[in-house]
Amino acid sequence: MAERKKSSDRAIGVLAFAPWIVFGFASGFNHWRVATGGGLILCVVYLAMAVRAGISIKLTDWTTLTIFVIGAALTIGLRSPVFPIYGAVIIWSCFALGAWGSVAIGRPFTAAYARENAPREFWEHPIFIRLNLLMTLVWCGLMTVNIGFAVAGVMVGGNLVKPLLSFALPAGLLVLGFSFNNRFPARYLARSGFQIPAASAPAA
Repeated sequence: MAERKKSSDRAIGVLAFAPWIVFGFASGFNHWRVATGGGLILCVVYLAMAVRAGISIKLTDWTTLTIFVIGAALTIGLRSPVFPIYGAVIIWSCFALGAWGSVAIGRPFTAAYARENAPREFWEHPIFIRLNLLMTLVWCGLMTVNIGFAVAGVMVGGNLVKPLLSFALPAGLLVLGFSFNNRFPARYLARSGFQIPAASAPAA
């Protein structure tokens, strides 16, 4: 039963990326209603399956839902050209606002992911809190830089430059961010002199 649940959780985790896969392909072929509407449907399906499986819904999940609601409302409901033009700006602005907002209210969003691996008794430890604040601030910075790339893409335009600024460079920063997630927690804990089993080390 435990193995079956793990497999189910992994499948649901993969489904979390499905809205963005559909969005990427459909928007790449300029089918924005399919991109936003299909993404919204898949996002709702993912959230429903996650709730049913007892998986906690995190800030990034709600932010993704918000983005697709905005996109679908603009492209399908209002038939507006705003999202096809400013979509990347809207997307990264939503993620950045969510991330900075989590810091502002004292609940860094990376902590929700870290708690899935860290022992419960570590959750309120000052090192755990500081670690996740630093990690969240790094992601806040990456998302804010991506807003700048997206804005530059809109201003410069072009069939090559806009995808580079709106997609390629932000994607590169995401890769760096995930690499940071994998390496920083263990190094920070080691520097802090805190001993925690490697399998339990928090990671976003």
